[in-house]
Amino acid sequence: MTDDFRENLRFLCAEKASTAQVCRDIGINQQQFSKYLSGRSRPSANNLRRMARYFGLEDRELLGSHTQLLSSYRARTATLRERRQDPLATVFPGDLARLRPFLGAYQVYFQAPVDPTGYVVNCVFLDERNGVVYSRLIEALADPALKRRRWTRCDGKVSYQNGRLFVVDSERKNENALSMHILTPPPRQKRQYLFGSMCFLASMPRRMPYASKVVWRKFETYRPVRDLFKSCGIYSAESLRLDPVVRKYLSGQMGEETGLL
Repeated sequence: MTDDFRENLRFLCAEKASTAQVCRDIGINQQQFSKYLSGRSRPSANNLRRMARYFGLEDRELLGSHTQLLSSYRARTATLRERRQDPLATVFPGDLARLRPFLGAYQVYFQAPVDPTGYVVNCVFLDERNGVVYSRLIEALADPALKRRRWTRCDGKVSYQNGRLFVVDSERKNENALSMHILTPPPRQKRQYLFGSMCFLASMPRRMPYASKVVWRKFETYRPVRDLFKSCGIYSAESLRLDPVVRKYLSGQMGEETGLL
């Protein structure tokens, strides 16, 4: 590992509150991290990736020349200075280190606006780009008039603040209507779920404000994404395909399994 890597790491850590805080945020042993700073040890590929992501860099940037990293850092700082003129610039992504574990694909469940006895199932993807976490929600509902599925896409940003996830997105059609999800991570034993509420403009029967409880359920990464798209639609509250934990939360039966009592 080159001296540039050591200098890059020292420079980036100097911009943080403390090296100990950096280690806690990344989840890396402080004694081992000190060896990286001194040049006495080289990080594994996994630790290198974790450190690079924490500082908002690519692996090659962290390993690259110190001169190039300084140039890139100054350019990024200038961009951040411009962003601070926006009152919401510091809101997204909020606590990025705590937000990263939630990256991935989810099934989204909420009460159907057009059918109080049914639940809509959408899918959403969270991914990180340039230090910001973005959301991409896909809705695919049957349209009897067209005899095919009606697809809707919403793109947005995700923030982690005060132990909660805030997702604000915009529908690509319908004059870019906005929606918001506020989600609370559950206890460790139910960590595949996010429980909360959402508000948006319902497409049917007319564009009216609507609010519902919502559950996000983590999708297993070993299953193909096409299975996630197939799961989209409207389900009866009694459907056997509906997750029992999801049904209990959306129906107002907030038992211990939701962690929201």
